[in-house]
Amino acid sequence: MFPYGCNSLLLMKIAIISAIVSPQVSSQKESCLATRLSGAEDSGSYSLDVDGQEGPLAEFNVYCDFSGLDTMTVLHHSSEDRRRVSSGGDFHLQVAYQGSLEQIQAVVQKSARCQQFIRYECRNSPLQLAENVSWWETTANTRMYSWGGAGRRTGQCGCGVQQNCQPSPDQSCNCDANDTVWRTDEGYLTDLTALPVVNVSLTAREGEGYLTVGPLVCVDEPEFIPNEWWQIALGTAILVFAALLTFMPAFIRK
Repeated sequence: MFPYGCNSLLLMKIAIISAIVSPQVSSQKESCLATRLSGAEDSGSYSLDVDGQEGPLAEFNVYCDFSGLDTMTVLHHSSEDRRRVSSGGDFHLQVAYQGSLEQIQAVVQKSARCQQFIRYECRNSPLQLAENVSWWETTANTRMYSWGGAGRRTGQCGCGVQQNCQPSPDQSCNCDANDTVWRTDEGYLTDLTALPVVNVSLTAREGEGYLTVGPLVCVDEPEFIPNEWWQIALGTAILVFAALLTFMPAFIRK
């Protein structure tokens, strides 16, 4: 029961206001953040409609990670296993995601930041990031000659940017030592205008090598609040105000 003699007039007000401000909540959310705000607590696979009900893109499944303060969207692909790169030929890795490239790009565009891990393990197998030697490609088929941790610095790995490659800091990448020691060049690609990785090409391979390309991981824009949530907030405020107008006279009389 409502206190202070709640009458049918208040119930009518509540019904009318609720009808006006209540959002038409779709079962398919536009982001992992929207899914989390709707009450989902467990990380797992969720269906997203990234461009909304009015957009042309179909819904698709992603992995939503709710384990931390940031809400993360994890976009897996079919080539996440460590791949052996044999000597004596060219190596090409096509990366096929769980979702179309248009859907993946829509997620990236709505994200605060994204990253994708890439690693090359080598022995007598230089990386040599250069045209027609080693590169990775964007969704626009643009060839990128920078490795994880190097930003957009052409021909560089993370150690080259930090000038701590082994055995010589003058190298661009650890693997460019081209010696019998197992070495690794790894790091995160973070350029939103280039992600995700859709192809990696390593030509004229020598020695032994292994390539790993991780899933694309994006953090939802913290300022992004779905339209339905401002409607809920507004509706709650109006209901509280209506209740105060109804209850206050009776409360004052007491």
